[in-house]
Amino acid sequence: MSNEKLKDDISWIKQMAEEGRNSSINGDMIGVWWGVISFITMLVHWGVVSANLPIAIKNVGFVWLVYIIVGCIGTFILVKSLKNKPGFDSINNKIAGSTWMLASAGIFTFYIGSIVATLNFSVPFWIFNAILPVAFICYGIAHGVAAILVSNRVSGFMSAISFVLALIMFPFLLSPTIYLIAAFAILFVGIMPAISQAMVKK
Repeated sequence: MSNEKLKDDISWIKQMAEEGRNSSINGDMIGVWWGVISFITMLVHWGVVSANLPIAIKNVGFVWLVYIIVGCIGTFILVKSLKNKPGFDSINNKIAGSTWMLASAGIFTFYIGSIVATLNFSVPFWIFNAILPVAFICYGIAHGVAAILVSNRVSGFMSAISFVLALIMFPFLLSPTIYLIAAFAILFVGIMPAISQAMVKK
């Protein structure tokens, strides 16, 4: 390899490193969106299973179906609006976006597995409650990746608190209270990164 080629390669690597270090992560509003609708849906779920809402428990699945549809529509709209913002195509943003997509896929896989297990293999229905701590473990991983990418202390804190919240939920697997805990926990985890980002931009 010639010295000129080596210099070009080093220059390219340095440029990529600078781009990755300096680029921010967009998409905090997507986290806020999912945090808010998850908060509402989990409060409704808690109200149903604790008999505080006059909704038949058999309709809980329909509530979550509406949640998924509304959430995906909102995400599609938000992603389209973010495409025009600087840094949308940055390396950090692509990695963070892919991480959250895979985390969501992991949660959805657990959900589908729970349906199959309960309907076909007589697994107790409380397995659906286990989706909540699993989800927060996935949130912890996604926030942790974001923290490493941009050295963001808030994302690091959100990662740590997500793992702690997952541990807190396990003793409540057989109690409707787990949905009440998760409702306020996901609202906090969803909105805090956006608040932090807004303060940084001021």
